[in-house]
Amino acid sequence: MKAKQQKVARTKAPYVLGVTIAGRTVYAVLLKREGDALEVVRRFTRQRVARFASMQQGVPEVKGQEAGGDFSIQFGGGSSGVTPFLKSEFDLSGDGAGSEQTPPASLFTMELTDILAECREAGYGDPEVAFCLPSVDLAYVELRLPRRARVKDQETGPVDRKALLELLEQQVGTPLEEEQVAFLPMAPSDAETHRFLAIYPRPSEPVTATLQALKAESNRKLPRTRLFETEVSLYLGLVRTALRQLTPEAPEARSLVLRVGSDDTLVLFVQGETLQHAESLRSLTVHDTPETVCSRILLLQDEYGIGEVSHVFLVGEQGETEIQRSLEVFFPNARVENLRHYLPLDDQEIGPGSLAAQLAALRLVGDPDFLKAFEPINLFPSSLRRRWELPFGWHVWALYALLFVTTLFFVWRYLTLEAELGERQERLRRLPPAIAETDARALQARIDSLNARTQQALRALDVLDSLLVGSDRWSRSLAQLSREVAAVRGIWVDSWSPRTSGVELKGSAVARDRVVELARRLNGVIRSLTFSEIREWPVYAFVIEIPLPNELPEPARYLREQFAANTQATQSKPSNP
Repeated sequence: MKAKQQKVARTKAPYVLGVTIAGRTVYAVLLKREGDALEVVRRFTRQRVARFASMQQGVPEVKGQEAGGDFSIQFGGGSSGVTPFLKSEFDLSGDGAGSEQTPPASLFTMELTDILAECREAGYGDPEVAFCLPSVDLAYVELRLPRRARVKDQETGPVDRKALLELLEQQVGTPLEEEQVAFLPMAPSDAETHRFLAIYPRPSEPVTATLQALKAESNRKLPRTRLFETEVSLYLGLVRTALRQLTPEAPEARSLVLRVGSDDTLVLFVQGETLQHAESLRSLTVHDTPETVCSRILLLQDEYGIGEVSHVFLVGEQGETEIQRSLEVFFPNARVENLRHYLPLDDQEIGPGSLAAQLAALRLVGDPDFLKAFEPINLFPSSLRRRWELPFGWHVWALYALLFVTTLFFVWRYLTLEAELGERQERLRRLPPAIAETDARALQARIDSLNARTQQALRALDVLDSLLVGSDRWSRSLAQLSREVAAVRGIWVDSWSPRTSGVELKGSAVARDRVVELARRLNGVIRSLTFSEIREWPVYAFVIEIPLPNELPEPARYLREQFAANTQATQSKPSNP
């Protein structure tokens, strides 16, 4: 098959974070690589809070499939497919009670941000991230092709990926994103048929929606995501590693992989090192008894005609010991053991969530011989890839901008001073020789004399201003008050009292509008207004506070203008040739 699926090379980053979602829990494992040695630096467990995306993302679900059903694999290309006898549990026709409405994606942005922040605070930098997509949010479709269809090698029977994608879109009835579809080869049912397991994310898949939510937030940076893996491909690769250690002489031995979780139970039947059947039982969880789990597996084994298994690999979560004992009873001729024992790390006490996260991280930093057993699967969409970024933040760019502006300012200042110096030199060259050759001390004495006379005149003006302002302010205010009272009519002023902010007027008026008119003309503020009757005539007693003008008197302004004109004329005389 043409390998358009993204291959993941071993990363050179010292830290890699594997993340997976199991029910309401987010598991993460931080791995550190030093040379050829691997070390589990830290494990994270976060309980998810129910948050849903505002719009559904991802690939549309298989038409007619129950969103909350128990079975997620569709067989065959139509009527020729296998028809299970447990129709109520394995029905894909859409005739059951299931709803066709797709649930929204449940986000875990807060939990992921918290894990990455804890990594940075602990000094582990910006790790590369590998996600393991939840099995309940992935769609599994079995594809069957005649062996003659685009065959390149009659022995192995690889088929063009494009042909598989076309067949999958015909079977699903919806166009799919090619980079988000993976194909796992399966053991052939006969000599004339190819079998492949197509895996692609459902619209409810939370990882893509979470990264899109982080990308939409301008104040957050996307994690350095490198990989989207699936539980099926990860467990299949680890089973291959285990079988190469256990039974290298029996390549066709059948094995069973059982992962019992809080949302579903994942069952994989493996023939040799090839996947034979994959099943996601959503009605079977850790809350069921071990006998119920084992009996359901036996039903699947009989239904699909799978022979006796020689190895049973368990990935348990709760009650792992009881499930293992029941498997030993139901499969007496099989070797039952935990799959985590074949991890290339010493830390073995982990559950299925941490196991999937650790396997996803190993896809980036694992040993090449160990990774040969894994399929090159990566469902990470290119639209979410973080663009190349410099290893510093916005504050460094701000400092660069400030440095650039400062450099421009000093260059401009240098050019300005250079031009001003040239202009003054030119003016000196134009001066008569008598002036140009005058003693500098004599010139300085003349300048000091002029400065002294200037200061003396300024002090005299200040004294004159103080005298004129004090007398002129009250006279002008009284004159203005007399004019405005005469213009308003029907109003008289009883007293005139100075205040810090102006003058307080007290008086009486025959009408209230006269008081308002006087306050408007004087730009004053009415502090009080009292009504009374004198000989049956209305009289309004008022208190108005008006500001005093603070402008320079006309004589002072005139003297200042004359002094400024004389000073300018005196200073400009020596510059004339």
